[in-house]
Amino acid sequence: MNTLNKLGWSHFFESSLSFEEKQNMTIGRVSTVNKSNCIVIHENGSKTCELAGNLMFGLDENEKPKTGDWVLFLDYGDLGIISKVLPRYNCLSRQKSGKEIVEQIIATNIDYAVIVQCLEIGLNLRRLERTLVQLQNCSIEPIVLINKTDLPIDDEQQEIMNFMIDTYQAIPISASHGSNLNLLKSKILTGKSYVFIGASGVGKSSIINSLQEGNDLKTGTISQSTMKGAHTTTSRELYILQNGGVVIDTPGTREFGLTAPNSESGLSGFHGIDELAKGCKFHNCTHTNEKGCKVLKAVKTGNISEDEYENFMRLNREMEHYESSLQDRKQKGKKLSKIIKNMKKSGYKS
Repeated sequence: MNTLNKLGWSHFFESSLSFEEKQNMTIGRVSTVNKSNCIVIHENGSKTCELAGNLMFGLDENEKPKTGDWVLFLDYGDLGIISKVLPRYNCLSRQKSGKEIVEQIIATNIDYAVIVQCLEIGLNLRRLERTLVQLQNCSIEPIVLINKTDLPIDDEQQEIMNFMIDTYQAIPISASHGSNLNLLKSKILTGKSYVFIGASGVGKSSIINSLQEGNDLKTGTISQSTMKGAHTTTSRELYILQNGGVVIDTPGTREFGLTAPNSESGLSGFHGIDELAKGCKFHNCTHTNEKGCKVLKAVKTGNISEDEYENFMRLNREMEHYESSLQDRKQKGKKLSKIIKNMKKSGYKS
């Protein structure tokens, strides 16, 4: 298998190229995005590349190269110039923190997201549900890991861990002791792309080090006073593992602000609620006060916990707010375009 195929090259990307582009430019995948350039991996190694002027000033921020993107570049020896960003088949994104409704792209062209939680910081079902919902929105398959299982565990955390294993097929591992890493390795396939996500200090970099049987990534420890990890990974970086597969390490992220879903299939992060909602009397049931709502009945009987139900409703409202704000912004953009067009017709000159 050649380097491009190991990096995840497929017919999807091949079909977007013209004959001239294949002949005259080099194909590569972005491994790291810096302030003024990108590191691009290609068949003969890696190259520091800058954006061509029309891309630098003609693209929106989210259209510019991100870690995981496939690009075409002109090779000028010590430097490459990126002339085209190929279409993406998906991207991992989140709503950027702050008041403004803005989508922030974390990585692109991802097959699987490895969600890492750990016993040292504590397992959090509500955070896991949020992450799973956003992965559904981004059309990315999840793999759930519970790291640092060599540490002592209390009854409450044991119960949560058992639930995550039974419900979400979570894999309990210890990166430091090597426990169950073979189960994770069996899921890492050559030519597939995996992004590791989770809070700082859960052990993402240590796990990747174990997968590639080296110690190439900087790792950190948990603060015993705050039980939070330091941001040892400061940028998104893409690596080819020695035994196959592409992994992207990311800085610690505690939560994902939700973006609008790609489908109307509902919130798949809620294992029990997903199936119950299908049996509601009304297909557009809001699960708030309708008669014949299977979800409300399950909450009343205790089959669904109040915490899970409240989180389900909270995330629904968050996605609705994002979608509504996005539509408002699009409408304002259309109105502005119409005003500018009419001004041009009337002969207005600045």
